[in-house]
Amino acid sequence: MSTQVLSVLRRMERARTLAPAAQLPQGLDAGYQILQGYWMRWFSPADPLRQSAERVLQKCQALDSLSDDAMQTALLDARCKLRCDPQDAQGDLEQVLATVGQLALRSLGLRPHAVQYMGALALHGGFLAEMATGEGKTLTVGMAATLAGLTGRPCHVITANDYLAGRDAEEMQALFRRCGLHVTSVVADTEPEVRPACYDADIVYLTAKDLLADYLRDQIGEGSEERQAQHRFAQWMNPDADLPNARPLLVRGLHTAIVDEADSMLIDEAVTPLILAAPIESRGLAESVRVVSELANTLVAWEDYSPQVQGQRISLLPSAVARLANLAPTLPELWRPAPRREELLRQALSVRCFYKPGQHYVVQDDEVVLLDEFTGRMTPGRSLTGGMHQAIEACEGVTITDPNQSLTQMSFQTFFRRFRKLSGCSGTVWEAAIELWRVYGLQVIRVPTHRPRLTRYNPPVVLQDADQKWQGVAQEVLRVHQQGRPVLVGIRSVASSEVLCGLLAGMGCEAQVLNALKHADEAQIVAEAGRMGAVTIATHMAGRGTDIRLSAEVLAQGGLHVILAEANDSGRIDRQLAGRCGRQGDPGSVSTYWCLTDDLVGRMMPLSLRWLLQQALERKPQWAARLASWIFKFTQQRAEKVAFQRRWSVLRSDDWMQSALPFVSRGLGSGQ
Repeated sequence: MSTQVLSVLRRMERARTLAPAAQLPQGLDAGYQILQGYWMRWFSPADPLRQSAERVLQKCQALDSLSDDAMQTALLDARCKLRCDPQDAQGDLEQVLATVGQLALRSLGLRPHAVQYMGALALHGGFLAEMATGEGKTLTVGMAATLAGLTGRPCHVITANDYLAGRDAEEMQALFRRCGLHVTSVVADTEPEVRPACYDADIVYLTAKDLLADYLRDQIGEGSEERQAQHRFAQWMNPDADLPNARPLLVRGLHTAIVDEADSMLIDEAVTPLILAAPIESRGLAESVRVVSELANTLVAWEDYSPQVQGQRISLLPSAVARLANLAPTLPELWRPAPRREELLRQALSVRCFYKPGQHYVVQDDEVVLLDEFTGRMTPGRSLTGGMHQAIEACEGVTITDPNQSLTQMSFQTFFRRFRKLSGCSGTVWEAAIELWRVYGLQVIRVPTHRPRLTRYNPPVVLQDADQKWQGVAQEVLRVHQQGRPVLVGIRSVASSEVLCGLLAGMGCEAQVLNALKHADEAQIVAEAGRMGAVTIATHMAGRGTDIRLSAEVLAQGGLHVILAEANDSGRIDRQLAGRCGRQGDPGSVSTYWCLTDDLVGRMMPLSLRWLLQQALERKPQWAARLASWIFKFTQQRAEKVAFQRRWSVLRSDDWMQSALPFVSRGLGSGQ
């Protein structure tokens, strides 16, 4: 391995060692870190890593003639070297990775490409690797996890959902078994009594939510840090000992984490901390929420209240305050004071203004189930705090549940920073390189594609309103469908998917819908999305982590056609969806539709730019597409900045809690 790459790896290892305990930099230190991130973005060790990967490929091919017994000897040598020197295998990391690649060929029938070796080297070195869709990230992560497992340290592979955790663990099981490693997967329905055994495996595939929840359960169950240390040491010395008042620890330890779909895990889903909570009875809350909800149904925007879309805040006007005061005697005594009843009304109005059924939540079996806005998937068991969940239940007329009392919590950002070695891969992380460096100390490396991409991007289409947009999308779907090509339409909400599906049905075109209500059929729908003439409507990241494979007949017709039907808050999400086509050099095409009534426009586009785009559509249509590309890109960057500030405030809050409350490190907040 080159000296340049090795020195970078050593520097990253030192930074990772200090990261969990370090506070966020302040003042000049923060400015220096930002400049360092910009420098590392453009001057990365990508070229030396690529050259190293080429040498690994040649060494792997040289092992083709070795017998199985000789390969086992080489594996034992590799294990010894990695245990003595986990980062560089005593200067022989390339040969060790070549051995793993040869075992992958013999156990899985898959010969890794040079770009996959490059990705594995990047992951093993503690980088974030940007690898395009279809480049074989599953095998790349599997090889990196094998290197981590051979060191003897616990390795957690973080996936986007339970389906991918189970699928990837099963697909890579033959490789891990051939290397003498034990792999398991932990999913939501894994029974509590078997979880400790699952975590004892060399490599564990699971979601970030499951891992953090079990980590927090360990904190609650074990009490003080000293008590945890005593139990861990006693269990290590004598696993069969019957310790009083002790239960088995779930998480074996936090050392190596490899995050698949890293931008989703480390950025999009990091804005909300994970809270372990238990229901608590709140006297009179259900009755008060119902009464206030009925009042909210009669109030008029800008006459009784002012909704602030960008900040998602509600300001009550005098008329609403007066009407609420008249209702005060009918409320339970605890909720009669003005601050409490006015907060209930603001929440009820926020639900009507900012929370959309099918985009933020769905009602299923008399229960409000929240949707993950970035993946479109349901999140059963998750609820909003501060009475907002009860406000949604009252608005939808379902049974009002008791609020939850927080037992302990931690943000995903703080949690991931506690790993000694953190890395990941995704098809879209380059745009977030600065944030990933500032928060996690992770440098992004762009891995080239195995074959050149042949995707064709059509000029964007800009329309006045949603009706025109959906008509235009439906007409394009029908046109491409008649050519025999498969079509994938990316939308933001369940409601939008139903609207477009109904419109296509009226035109005689049958479409498969993949949204939160059909998550159980996700794998089957994605598997069939590449067949001749298939039309699939999906939330913008549904099916993430899975490939849409095309037949030779489809490739001859031009491959998969992707339509971005709604503007997303981040350009990364648009690029992720566009990456569904054109995998491994396949042909494909992408169309984009924007309109002035999109949710992003209403929340984030300045009125001046909206007026400018409106004038261009009316007077200079030929300029509208070019102007819209710039304006929508600016608007997405604005939305990304707001989202970053929210994530940053959560992380700052965690740091403040640790510094302001010295006893936190001795109680539930500790995990180091």
